[in-house]
Amino acid sequence: MLKQPNQSISTPLRIELPFTSDNSLVNVYLFRTPEPVLIDAGYQCPEGWSRLQVALAAQGLTVRDLTRVIITHPHVDHYGLAARIAAESPATIEMSEVGVHWLLRFPELWAQRMTYYQEIFLPGLGLDPAQVDRSMAWMVRTLDAWEPIAAQRIVSFPTTQPLHFGGAAWQVLNLSGHDSHQTCFYQPETEQLLSADLLMIPTATPVVEAPPLGQARIPALPQFVQSLDHLAALEVNTVYPGHGAPFANHRIVIQAQQARIQQRKEECWRYIADGASTVLTLFERLYGPRATEVGLAGLWMVVGYLDLLEAEGRVAVEPVNRAWHYRALAKPVHT
Repeated sequence: MLKQPNQSISTPLRIELPFTSDNSLVNVYLFRTPEPVLIDAGYQCPEGWSRLQVALAAQGLTVRDLTRVIITHPHVDHYGLAARIAAESPATIEMSEVGVHWLLRFPELWAQRMTYYQEIFLPGLGLDPAQVDRSMAWMVRTLDAWEPIAAQRIVSFPTTQPLHFGGAAWQVLNLSGHDSHQTCFYQPETEQLLSADLLMIPTATPVVEAPPLGQARIPALPQFVQSLDHLAALEVNTVYPGHGAPFANHRIVIQAQQARIQQRKEECWRYIADGASTVLTLFERLYGPRATEVGLAGLWMVVGYLDLLEAEGRVAVEPVNRAWHYRALAKPVHT
């Protein structure tokens, strides 16, 4: 039975902004009362800034009226405009304590990820030098989209205490999988969920992050699956995702996404059993003509399926000329 919304608690207003790196869109959410608060800040580009101003004006607001900008996770399509908002308003730029260092040290941390990708991760996928260069060019463009935010304007908040905005106390959920620093926000009274990029349609990708120097990579897709399980246990009326339209029936969406992950994992195992061994080969088999279209996001997914299989003890991996080669150890699981 759906709960009737508490009239004193605001409902987020969805604002779609352009994400020009791939001609797609990203959501920010506006809470008008009791003070104007923005959840996420979009991608830094002139069209995004213009559309944000138009959307605020439609609500009788300007950027100068914003008091807070709360960032869900440190990806440039979600905080790119934060620096300009801070420059033109009194708003604080807020992020959870688990990810705020990215706002303070983005160039340094992104450079570390670029080094990991160039020297270890991309060669490990089986990419040739030209393919590595194309992927690195995308990472350079991402760095170019960053603008610094004055440190005194940045505020961190704990993940163990509620965060207040929109006239309500929201639970802060640090749920890894898409990004290890991601926070979702859940309002139990109205059963609203700001799911960021963890739960959306289609399924979010498990972004591979650079591990600390000398440490092994932490598999993202197994964490993603666990985080979806956590969301499935919540009572949710409406999901407000980082991309795409808000939706209901979150458990049906999660069940379908979990089933799809298991199906693709088994397809991956069968290709390995048939002799495919590198991530790139598996990626081309799984995605076929769409491989070029899905690009790095698809490669992240394949790595995730392999991480699940390795955790189940069904594949083994060893490096050959820097590329990871997989072999099957067990029979397929029929789904």
